[in-house]
Amino acid sequence: MAKKTLREYMDQNEFFYVPEIYDCISTRAAEMNGFQMVMISSSDFACSQTGIPDLNLLSVDEYCHMIERITYMTDMPLFVDADEGFGRPLQTYHGCKRMARAGADCILITDGNDLSRPGLATIQDACRRLRAAKDGMEGTDCLLMASCKHEVDEDFDGFVERCERYIEAGADIICPLEINRSKKYGGKLGAAKKVAEHVKIPFWYPDLDPGDKAEDAEDLLKWGYHFTGIHYSFRSAMYAMLDTGRHVFETRTNDYVMEHYDYTGYHFYYSPMTCFLSDGKWADLETRYVDKPEDALAVRKQKGFCGPTDKLVPDNELTQR
Repeated sequence: MAKKTLREYMDQNEFFYVPEIYDCISTRAAEMNGFQMVMISSSDFACSQTGIPDLNLLSVDEYCHMIERITYMTDMPLFVDADEGFGRPLQTYHGCKRMARAGADCILITDGNDLSRPGLATIQDACRRLRAAKDGMEGTDCLLMASCKHEVDEDFDGFVERCERYIEAGADIICPLEINRSKKYGGKLGAAKKVAEHVKIPFWYPDLDPGDKAEDAEDLLKWGYHFTGIHYSFRSAMYAMLDTGRHVFETRTNDYVMEHYDYTGYHFYYSPMTCFLSDGKWADLETRYVDKPEDALAVRKQKGFCGPTDKLVPDNELTQR
């Protein structure tokens, strides 16, 4: 069965929560949790690769390498946050062309100033950047999402003008980022509706913040909002590594990690590698190419890393807590 395009998902008239991930294992975790699509967070990806905050140091090559790896392992649609598009418009064209062909289903380009300077690019410069991105995607199913950072409360007409110009430049989806800060129109939700009254295009609702309610976000579907991002993967992984590592360092044992997280309802007999081996797919595949099953590395790995106490789907009771 062919992979569904992002437009086909949008035609289902559903509201999608999109975890912002940074590598293959965070993608796999999102898929196991039941999410239907993911986004590479530029900040989380950069920090995971460099060990320092996102300072726009990663190259197109590094993005494409991760995109290829993620899209090889999952059929979930993949959004990619490409910030200001790697430089001048020709670099945006080149970068988006490569990322679209690497498997990206939607690329986000912002209208922030180039060289990460404060403020916004001019409308003309932002549109040049978006046109270059769209031209680079030509011949693929990849969609273009434009982030609009123009002040909603201070200059609503200017915000609408930018969105309309971005649509003319080729944007398929708009992320009205500055509704996060709106106070004038009834807060974020009120601003989201007001924007949709004046701009006709599918929207990405800016990331869910603490206190945002799922039912409120989903109610925006009738206003054209199809997606929202959720930042949890990198944060939760860092917390878990710090918490567990502290206990391991202090006790000089590995007991904590073997028992502490049982409350989650998940359990790995030896390693989270069971996520990839427990269904027998790789063991069954490799046995086709060897004389004896024990010659297959995947078979030996499955026996060594999967155990009878593995639990990759939590009990309903635990899920409802």
